[in-house]
Amino acid sequence: MATRRHSPNSSPAPAPALEDDDLLAEILLRLPPQPSSLPRASLACKRWRRLVRDPGFLRRFRAHHRSRGTAPVLGFFTKEDSGISFHPALDPPNRVPPERFRLHITGRADNCRIIGCRDGLVLLVNVHPGQVLVWDPVTGDQRRLPLPLAFRNINKFYNGMVLRSAAAAAGDGDRFQFQVVFVRCIKGPHARAVACVYSSDTGAWGDLIQTSTPLLRTLSVDTSGAMVGRSLYCSLRGNSAAVLELDLDSQSLAVVPLPLGGWIMSAEGGGLGLVSVLGHTAQLWKGETDSDEVATWWLTKTIHLDKLLLLSPGDRLVVDFMDENNMLILGILDGISVFTVHTESMQCTKLPVNFKNLPEMGVGAEHAGAEILHNR
Repeated sequence: MATRRHSPNSSPAPAPALEDDDLLAEILLRLPPQPSSLPRASLACKRWRRLVRDPGFLRRFRAHHRSRGTAPVLGFFTKEDSGISFHPALDPPNRVPPERFRLHITGRADNCRIIGCRDGLVLLVNVHPGQVLVWDPVTGDQRRLPLPLAFRNINKFYNGMVLRSAAAAAGDGDRFQFQVVFVRCIKGPHARAVACVYSSDTGAWGDLIQTSTPLLRTLSVDTSGAMVGRSLYCSLRGNSAAVLELDLDSQSLAVVPLPLGGWIMSAEGGGLGLVSVLGHTAQLWKGETDSDEVATWWLTKTIHLDKLLLLSPGDRLVVDFMDENNMLILGILDGISVFTVHTESMQCTKLPVNFKNLPEMGVGAEHAGAEILHNR
């Protein structure tokens, strides 16, 4: 029988896919972003465990699922008398035990507030009087900051947000590098909006950023806000459909008019979006700006919540919105049910909390599976 011989100059046969680290990493990169995915894959063999623990792979895994908005919500935080409690939203094996993300606060925590949750970080104020706390519930890292003077003694009439620095979000260097932003409106004859930004790189608050708001004298900053690109948008309470825009790069504030009231969000496909809820109907809008800086808003989707949640005609809703996950949080007034509705996938989930304990902020799994694995 004749045998086929390779010439001396022929290339060696390519390695099977599962024996090539680069191809295997591409396969593992597409695992679902559930918290159990990477820990389960790591049990296959030492080589797989080495790959999924590699910082470069973890950075790519986070970026891959962040860009697609596919990471699930791990659960929600509520403030209790003794601290901050965590309520898991996922079923086993992805369920994170409540005690894993519980934060105990010493002393009285009456004025403690959960301000925001983004990039896996939680922002709280008045854990102790005049103090801000940035907390990573996965790693346990904490940083306490002084509350800026312009935001003291005004309790709820301001908004805030925490976000990882660009380098930390990209996985370069220390993951616990962040910015904290506070925004408020000052009423009166010299009405204006003010903002202040803290950077962990400098370890200090920046100068106050201000803009005059003479037509918005009766407004205050709502607790809801959104990040679109490098701008923070804060909803306003009052009789005007508008939001405050804080450009983090130019350190400038501006008032942006809206076609109607609602919650600012990142629109599907990018750009500025808006979700409004009237009765049992939610509408999603997308804003576009032409070359003359004239904004036009388009209705992109209508969600019939009564059909999705099987609501009765008399059911009244209390609504909140998580912009990082594009998720509506809906509590039924005079009832016990709380639901989430993802505005893109239309996936509906009933939460293991009741209306009396309506969740304040949710934490996404953008990095949790990778980080929980890495911290074992």
